[in-house]
Amino acid sequence: MTKKDIKALVKDLNKTLEDASRYMWNNPEVGGEEKLSVDYYKKLFKEEGFTIFEEEKLPTAFYAEYGSGSPVIAVLGEYDALPGLSQKVSTVKEAVVDGGPGHGCGHNLIGAASAVAAIAIKRFLEKNKQEGSVRFYASPEEELLSGKVKMAKLGMFDGADFAISWHPMSYNAVFDKAFLANAAEKFYFKGVSSHAAFAPELGRSALDAVELMSVGTNYLREHVIERARIHYTTDSMGYAPNIVHPFANAWYYVRAPYMQDVKDILPRLEKVAEGAAMMTETEVKKELQSGCYEMLENISFADLVYENMKLADPQDFTKEEEDFAQALMKSEPKEKVDRQRNLCNTGGKALSNSIQPRDFQNVSPMSASSDSGDVSQMMPMCLFTTACWPVGAAPHTWQASAATGHTMAEKGALLAAEVLALTAYDLLTKPEAREIIKKEFDEKKQAYEPMIEI
Repeated sequence: MTKKDIKALVKDLNKTLEDASRYMWNNPEVGGEEKLSVDYYKKLFKEEGFTIFEEEKLPTAFYAEYGSGSPVIAVLGEYDALPGLSQKVSTVKEAVVDGGPGHGCGHNLIGAASAVAAIAIKRFLEKNKQEGSVRFYASPEEELLSGKVKMAKLGMFDGADFAISWHPMSYNAVFDKAFLANAAEKFYFKGVSSHAAFAPELGRSALDAVELMSVGTNYLREHVIERARIHYTTDSMGYAPNIVHPFANAWYYVRAPYMQDVKDILPRLEKVAEGAAMMTETEVKKELQSGCYEMLENISFADLVYENMKLADPQDFTKEEEDFAQALMKSEPKEKVDRQRNLCNTGGKALSNSIQPRDFQNVSPMSASSDSGDVSQMMPMCLFTTACWPVGAAPHTWQASAATGHTMAEKGALLAAEVLALTAYDLLTKPEAREIIKKEFDEKKQAYEPMIEI
């Protein structure tokens, strides 16, 4: 079979992609609660003849495998939604369910495209009697930055040789480096309650400690590396103002380009918490939630993906889709939209189907965090994006939620499925490509231990 045949296999599965994406979009589930999503994909892969591998400690995850021998190609899929981003397919902000979840990061598309790519490769292995295996990874809790970390801790990636992944964005591009390393830690402060007016001297305020930790962290921010970020939220436990708070919590994220940077900053943040407790005569308990690594650079792998993106058929957006995208972007500042359109060279169009230059990551870096970074520490992994929403729209917004339920997004997902399948085809049929990619991985890999407890 040729690459033309692989593209045909993917296109034959377009309805499967649309059905899966629309089901996820219409039934959004937040991280840790993805029961409908995981049941849908289990049924799909059982019907396709895959073997399902589950883990008792993580019921919202599984992987489905087909084939025999190596290489074993891991196709990464996701399906969790974001709280509070319920949105109709509309150019104005209008929730389906007020306060409900929605697919503002396009994980309905990630799961659907990755599933179709895995099924297409299964059919190739079957028809070609090709040595090798394909796995579809049903990965929960990506938005919590923990799903794949848990899967790694539980050994679910054992035996896989290469991982291929993608993400919806507003442009078609390939990345050989991406993501900031991240660690999440919670701080639980315990004080002594008292009447805030009648006997304040008897109280020791946990809320004061939380606030002083915020102050101390603001000073810490001036003395960490420039690309580090420290985010936080607090919980005052619902106590009334006239009570000296006996309990209050803080939840912090530390992000930085490399996990070693995060590990350097985290103990300093913990000292700030300890200092806040000392000043307020309270106690503090620290609890590391999880951490995820940066993506390990693999230039050879990215080059291979870039060639396959050039071979794939670009999105053929209709006038109706372009008009919808233009109307949707009227909700964003014109200066921001124009700046992004110039960056992507769209010629004023809202939707881009061109391939960005290979070095696009240098002008538009992927500066979020993802648990996919952990996978890249265990095996060579690639990452690319396809245009699924208008240029100027950002993930984690109502505009993205609206777009991911539209046909324009499904066209971006179909392109992604083609690129995934073409790349898997190369890995299965070209041992020299595998050797080059694996050699680079071996030269750059570092010690890895999942930063989570289960």
